[in-house]
Amino acid sequence: MAEKKNKWQRYLTPAVLIFVVFSLGVGGYFYYSMTEEINQDIKSFEETILNLEDENIALARMLKEEQQKNQMFESQIGQIAGTVGNLNKLAKTDKELLQKYSKVYFLNENYKPKGLIEIPRQYIYEQNKKIQILASTSPHLLAMIGDAKGDGADLLVISSFRSFGDQSFLKDNYKLTYGSGANQFSADQGYSEHQLGTTVDFTSLDLGAAFTGFGKSKEYEWLLQNAYRYGFTLSYPKDNLYYQHEPWHWRFVGRKLAKRLHEEKQNFYDLEQRQIDPYLINIFD
Repeated sequence: MAEKKNKWQRYLTPAVLIFVVFSLGVGGYFYYSMTEEINQDIKSFEETILNLEDENIALARMLKEEQQKNQMFESQIGQIAGTVGNLNKLAKTDKELLQKYSKVYFLNENYKPKGLIEIPRQYIYEQNKKIQILASTSPHLLAMIGDAKGDGADLLVISSFRSFGDQSFLKDNYKLTYGSGANQFSADQGYSEHQLGTTVDFTSLDLGAAFTGFGKSKEYEWLLQNAYRYGFTLSYPKDNLYYQHEPWHWRFVGRKLAKRLHEEKQNFYDLEQRQIDPYLINIFD
């Protein structure tokens, strides 16, 4: 019996080995095939991911380019809107307000600024007199007089807007009294800054109607130091080329231009008109 068993073992062992080897071979082949397929799938998946990443990069680039275009368009639209706004603003601003008169430019007899209002009586010297100023200039003037008073300078307005006819009448009277000498201190009609409605003559509580002494007053010194903050400048300082020194005569030109003139120690009439014109759009800001 033992011999028979051994005999079967002799035959079975090689068969088992063959089966095992065959199984391993077949299994190895299937394993290899499956592994190869998996590797191919992984490689294909990686390629797909890389392609998607490239597409995302391209899309991101396109998106950025479109965003830059939109920003450029928005900037252009903003510039156009700003330009249109400035043009509208400029169209509503009287172009005469920063012109150089006083023997340079001429205002015709029909010119009268729009929007004149009466200066409140507490700000003028002659309480029963009607003195007008351009409405847009009024807040700057009243603020200046109020702040001056707070500093002990009693500014009072003795003259402001004068029409073409008013200036003609005034100049004729001066000529009767002073002859040709009147041309040294009084403008002919059409050349007076007063016709613009943005110019004022000051006096003080102490001086009253005798405002020719204004140049020695504390009020004048206050104006020299502070008037530019409110947009006013002295039209005829010492040694100007137009009229004798008029310390009482101040013209509103807007805070930006007045600040420049003050800091550079220049006279309004020292500048060329092309240097002045750009300030017109912001004259009442």
